[in-house]
Amino acid sequence: MQLLVDEIHAALTMPEARYVPFGSIAHEMTERAFIFSSASKGWNIAGMKCGVAIAGSAQGASVLAERWEALLCSHLGLLGSVAAFTQSLPWLDAAVAQIDENRKLLARLLREQLPGIGYVPGSATFLAWLDCRHLGLGDDPAAAFLERGRVALSPGADFGAQGAGFARLNIGTSPELIGEAVRRMAAAAP
Repeated sequence: MQLLVDEIHAALTMPEARYVPFGSIAHEMTERAFIFSSASKGWNIAGMKCGVAIAGSAQGASVLAERWEALLCSHLGLLGSVAAFTQSLPWLDAAVAQIDENRKLLARLLREQLPGIGYVPGSATFLAWLDCRHLGLGDDPAAAFLERGRVALSPGADFGAQGAGFARLNIGTSPELIGEAVRRMAAAAP
């Protein structure tokens, strides 16, 4: 059995949380893990197509080496990733501070305008997972918000059957746009 570990949002760890890299944990599964990271989320450079795959053992490294063609990234993606991880930490700190403020703003706006939505702020992401099951919008509240409020969210069911009744909102934007999105969602809710 192998373990695939997604640490792509790790750079966006919020102030109250502590990021512990999986590979640093003394556990038998670290040797059987493949850990994936990228500058794509933290620095918003997903279009550059560059990620990092780390094998937890020599055997895992040989598996990656056998499949290196599928793991190649673009030259620009490599340069952008190196610059992000080595020269852009002050920018990342500012981005994390803004996302942290946006999480707090979203929580307040939902309490005030859409108290039927459950929301627990994430500890390392700009994506808000919204529990809309109590609004009576069915399994795909994102469709109702798009049709009635002209707000595009990701349908929860896109992330598995357990996501029915949920929607995902990207809060990696301006406070003004978050406010407008919540206003439109509130107008669209029954």
